[in-house]
Amino acid sequence: MKTRIITGLVLAAIAIPVLILSDYIVYPIALSIFALIAVWELLGLTGFRKNVAVFLPSYLIAAFFPIHCYSVKSLDEAMGVIVTIATLFLAFMLYLIGYCVVKRGKIKLGDVCLYYVFFLYVTMAFASLSLLRYIPNGVYYYILILLASWICDIFAYFVGFAIGKTKLIPEVSPKKTVEGAIGGVFFAAIAFLIFGIVLTFIEGAPRPNFLVLAVLGIVLSVISQFGDLSASLLKREKGIKDFGTIFPGHGGVLDRFDSLLPVAPVLLAICMIYPPFS
Repeated sequence: MKTRIITGLVLAAIAIPVLILSDYIVYPIALSIFALIAVWELLGLTGFRKNVAVFLPSYLIAAFFPIHCYSVKSLDEAMGVIVTIATLFLAFMLYLIGYCVVKRGKIKLGDVCLYYVFFLYVTMAFASLSLLRYIPNGVYYYILILLASWICDIFAYFVGFAIGKTKLIPEVSPKKTVEGAIGGVFFAAIAFLIFGIVLTFIEGAPRPNFLVLAVLGIVLSVISQFGDLSASLLKREKGIKDFGTIFPGHGGVLDRFDSLLPVAPVLLAICMIYPPFS
């Protein structure tokens, strides 16, 4: 527990300045570094860490996406970046399939497909974390990401500890309860509404749509919990405790970002269609 607390404090000491300076390129660079470490963990999990034909393009794509988003200043530019990212994902998928064919069965297609699915999941998330920051009102969007993940996680734990009796999915995560999951969603929605109220008192801040914020709080906190559970399921299937060891007491990047990963692309999609701020 001591190691876990110390590591958490060190991470906070690093993360807070990065978030404060997120208007500068230090933020996408930090995301690129995390994306590279996450891909490194995935490569080890799927057995491709020493396969240069797989890891080299993986690292290049993972590092490129967050930095590529830095120049975005409008929703139209964001759409252009999304098209570029989608095109690269398609090209990488075709490349991996072709690589399996050329290897004539020496590389299992199922292993490559598993790797590609989670590679897509992870790199899309880090690209979304970067892109959300640089579209209009982006500074408020990435606060919503943190609220959806952290508030839900914190209150799910405390509500589950206090009144949790019904196991949620014990085969995946034995300690999580239905009561805790509902508590996490409820308090996340409340946090979103409080954040909206705070914005009304800040001069120059966008005007919030409280109905959209409340729905977002519910939807994103549910998705956050699914991200956590999916990571737990993958670790159980692979027979490992943590994805990595870079954060003593906390595991790897995928362990720390598991609940954030699915939230960012979903919020990005919603913001592109129906922004919660005017």
